[in-house]
Amino acid sequence: MKVKRVNWISQEALEAEVVVSDGEFDIICFAQPFHQLEESELIQTIYCLNVSNVVKVEKRDYHIEKSVGDFSYSLIGKLIDKHGEKVKIGKLLLELDNNLIPEDIKEGDFISFCCGRLDIY
Repeated sequence: MKVKRVNWISQEALEAEVVVSDGEFDIICFAQPFHQLEESELIQTIYCLNVSNVVKVEKRDYHIEKSVGDFSYSLIGKLIDKHGEKVKIGKLLLELDNNLIPEDIKEGDFISFCCGRLDIY
């Protein structure tokens, strides 16, 4: 994952809108504090806040669709760590909040979910 672009909301507060890319997918995340430069590697996980509508999907394709709201998305990805609630979309690594993954979903399944905000710390 790479920091593609940084749009500063407040440089003094180190608060930014950050476009993260894996070369195929781009997503806009909120970051505070943010210390990285454009084109630098992003090692940390992207956190999905206010997650809802988590369901298993049969189609095994990654999908990112911007929703209404600054940082909200509808996403489809592969669950790679159920206990840690980690999902991969392409080479983007996301972590869901709230322990909302239903019991019938297992690692390796593709899931669809909505996210109110994507954060990097």
